[in-house]
Amino acid sequence: MTVLAMAVPVPPGKVEALEAHIAEAIEHEDLNKTLTGFGLEHESWHIQETPEGTLLILVFQCEDPPAMLEAFGKSDAPLPVMQKQFLKETLGIDLSQPPPGPPPRMIFDWP
Repeated sequence: MTVLAMAVPVPPGKVEALEAHIAEAIEHEDLNKTLTGFGLEHESWHIQETPEGTLLILVFQCEDPPAMLEAFGKSDAPLPVMQKQFLKETLGIDLSQPPPGPPPRMIFDWP
């Protein structure tokens, strides 16, 4: 399995909204079906406070992360639609569009 980790700046004052959103998503009746349907074996979200601001660190494990993100971006299923709308409104990320730059690259992996 391939791991993809991404760090996204969180605008000031948006951490509580982010936590509320993920709490709602976790309770969504289609959560497991949706995540496994995209080929995910693991997904986690982390908040990292830094002197420069707050980051949301997203970690995905699946066979083909770029294909998973593309399929998620094109999905019209209820949970992906809810998440895409929230991420666009709250973090300014439009997952229905290709990313503006290259994907993150791993520089260390052990074992």
